[in-house]
Amino acid sequence: MTAETDWTQISFEEGRQTLKKWRECGVRRSEEVVEIWEHVISRSPTSLGDEQWAVLEQVCIAALDSARVDLAQECIDQLHIQFPKSNRVLKLKAMQLEATEHYQKALEIYDRLVEDDPNNNSYRKRKVAVLLAQGKRLDAIKAINDYLKIFLNDPEAWLQLHELFLQENDIAKAVHCLEECCLIQPLNSMYFRRLGDLRYTQGGAENIDYARRYYERALKINPTDLRSQYGILLSNNQIASTTKNAAEKKKAGLAAVEAIDELVNRYQKVSPQNNPESDGILNCLEAMKVTVGSK
Repeated sequence: MTAETDWTQISFEEGRQTLKKWRECGVRRSEEVVEIWEHVISRSPTSLGDEQWAVLEQVCIAALDSARVDLAQECIDQLHIQFPKSNRVLKLKAMQLEATEHYQKALEIYDRLVEDDPNNNSYRKRKVAVLLAQGKRLDAIKAINDYLKIFLNDPEAWLQLHELFLQENDIAKAVHCLEECCLIQPLNSMYFRRLGDLRYTQGGAENIDYARRYYERALKINPTDLRSQYGILLSNNQIASTTKNAAEKKKAGLAAVEAIDELVNRYQKVSPQNNPESDGILNCLEAMKVTVGSK
């Protein structure tokens, strides 16, 4: 199947296998799922056998993604008849309430689901999503903290918490969250680069030194990371400008010049000649090199 496939014209079996493949791979492709359901599978859903319940759940979520609340309700009704006491169906109902902005009713259902199954992380995550949709940032922070007491090794939760702390201008706590991310996924360069950004933002000799180390670590993991290369340049330049230690000043200055040379080489390799934008960047870097070298 290609991106240009007309999903309304495929056979029933092709539609069935496509939906199954997307479920197994965790692929949403919501608009396509709705198309396949409405134009192909819905003509004979009982032909799916027991698979129809998994397909209905898949279609329900896709319908909510596509603002097809009517279709989502149809799926929920059928699933409720088959599984009247299922928490999975109840979760779909809560998601539908979210989609229609009935947030309080959705929260009540999620609270009930969490009480029934405290170790199900999806219920807690949906609750956080509702709180964020309502703009209740402090409540969301509390909910994520409660979640992390059980699911400590979830980097996505730590990353979300870091973003919320940034919105609260609490950089120190945001830094802590990213440090937890680094412990969980030590080969993810993005976490180290973001830590470098936050430490650089905090300022002060100690934080700038930490920023430089985080940028260096990020670049070691991902040598193509230009943002980390810029971070190394800026942090070394800052150290060279502020330190009173002559040896450290010289070392930082040389490192900054080396970072500039690396950036210039990268831009020259990937940028076409006589490109005004890239030429402007190269000129700025060369001018900066003169400034850094004079320190």
